[in-house]
Amino acid sequence: MAELSLSTEIVNKVLEVIKEHDSTSSDQLVASQYLAAIIGFVVAKENFSDEQRNDVINELSSFIRHVADDIRGESNGTSPVAPAGDSFGIWKPE
Repeated sequence: MAELSLSTEIVNKVLEVIKEHDSTSSDQLVASQYLAAIIGFVVAKENFSDEQRNDVINELSSFIRHVADDIRGESNGTSPVAPAGDSFGIWKPE
């Protein structure tokens, strides 16, 4: 996976676009469903075998958990714990 430069600004801009499409997405869980559906849509459009598609979905799912744990660690004032297993991407919060 590519190195990402995630910021509050980019997250807010993406959420604003979704909210312009559907006002119910001001609920963060609805917005998260849109984001998950977009990921599913994009992955489905790739020319992957079933096994490759499942691997990508599993990697993305693990990545989501890693980012969420990292952000929660920042907000709780604790240092994040490195995920077990193979590394598949790097992200750096701004």
